[in-house]
Amino acid sequence: MKTFVFGGSGHAREVEWLITEINKTKKNKILIYCFVVHDSDFVADVNINNIPLISESDYFEKYHQATLHNCIIAIGSGPLRRKIVNKIRSNKTIFPNLIHPSVIMDQRSVSFGEGLILCAGTILTANISLGNFTHINVSVTIGHDTKISDFVTISPGVSIAGNVIVHSDCFIGIGAKIIENVEIVKDLSF
Repeated sequence: MKTFVFGGSGHAREVEWLITEINKTKKNKILIYCFVVHDSDFVADVNINNIPLISESDYFEKYHQATLHNCIIAIGSGPLRRKIVNKIRSNKTIFPNLIHPSVIMDQRSVSFGEGLILCAGTILTANISLGNFTHINVSVTIGHDTKISDFVTISPGVSIAGNVIVHSDCFIGIGAKIIENVEIVKDLSF
């Protein structure tokens, strides 16, 4: 099955590396067909690690409704991920979860939706809920009874204590420390 990675910048290169690491441990490999970039960002004959780029228009014209395929949204901004997902979602798109082999979690009590990205060194303890299209970068620790909503971005080195709620579209910056029993809401005043 073809896999399209939406994005062409640094985060997309990190996701390509994540897929390479995942493939080392899986029998059914994820094979990236191409990276899809916004039409204004497309440059012909450019690639990422020998994987070609195509424009968003080209994706919609040739692939969007052609056959069943995987789509991975490798963009750091949660609101932009949401916009892309809403634009490309169809009965032909599958949004797989990418989980690095080094992730440690209580598989009995951690739940998550679709399109999740969990990078190397992540630790998830007990009774954690991760929303759709949440991206958790390297070396993140999330404590018990925490709820992370849809389209959240958690940067490298973040530590989240227990009983925390992070609402949709929030961005948590590198190295942040979040104490227990708090609720984080996106600031709409910016």
